[in-house]
Amino acid sequence: MMKAVTLAAALIGAAPLLAAEPAPGQTEETRIPRMRSFLEAVVRDDRGVYVRADTGQWYYARTRGTCARLRPTAPLAFETTPQGDLDRFGAIRVEGWRCPLESVTQSAPPPPTS
Repeated sequence: MMKAVTLAAALIGAAPLLAAEPAPGQTEETRIPRMRSFLEAVVRDDRGVYVRADTGQWYYARTRGTCARLRPTAPLAFETTPQGDLDRFGAIRVEGWRCPLESVTQSAPPPPTS
């Protein structure tokens, strides 16, 4: 009985996390290796960027809030770990603005633009 109560309390405490809107194609939190040699970055909107790593795998980097200058034609730079990986502790730099990341997850390729 004690285990059931503990599990229920844990699930109730996690409810806000479970209700949060996931990023497109979200899986579990990860990191993008070797960002110095990434192949492509596609801006989705003012909240995130699809990144194709040098392995061909797509990832979605979601910012903590809106990033006003994030748009398809803006030049992007990425703040990475000392090893050169991009994770949720990194940021996107765009036109002098620093946009901290909320998450980095594996993703399908970006949807086609219309």
